[in-house]
Amino acid sequence: MNGLRLSEDDPLVVAYYKKKKEEEERQKRFQQGLIEDLIQSNKTSPKNHKGMCLYQAKGRLKEGQMNKTERRYFEYLKAEEAAGRIQKIWFESIKVKIADGACWYTPDFLVMRPDGTLEFHEVKACPRMFMDDAKVKVKATATIYPFKMIVVYPERNGWKQVSY
Repeated sequence: MNGLRLSEDDPLVVAYYKKKKEEEERQKRFQQGLIEDLIQSNKTSPKNHKGMCLYQAKGRLKEGQMNKTERRYFEYLKAEEAAGRIQKIWFESIKVKIADGACWYTPDFLVMRPDGTLEFHEVKACPRMFMDDAKVKVKATATIYPFKMIVVYPERNGWKQVSY
């Protein structure tokens, strides 16, 4: 079977590179804005700045290890399980294929409700951290598989859940 080949003039290729360039420029403007804010507030070290860097991981954890936000959400799910609203919880226990080749998605949690329905829960530190690549994977998974997809963010009084 022949693979799909696109030329550089193809509208899909042009749109992809345009979107990629816009995203890089947006990220650069955002970081530049943080640096300018630091200078205006008389802070000289960029290590002290808040913003996106506050939420970004310092490095990948080993497979099967939870970060702080996931750990807090797991404790919340355990309380829901004790209350009888959840039957079973699994952490990073399933990997689903969302496209031919090497495109896979591993949800943070697989949750079974008392009625036997399964849900994928993806935990993010804040809505700003739900970047385009993660959105595409979540939406593709929600479209392909018969599981409810839920993206979860911490709030002051609990957790905000957005369903896909």
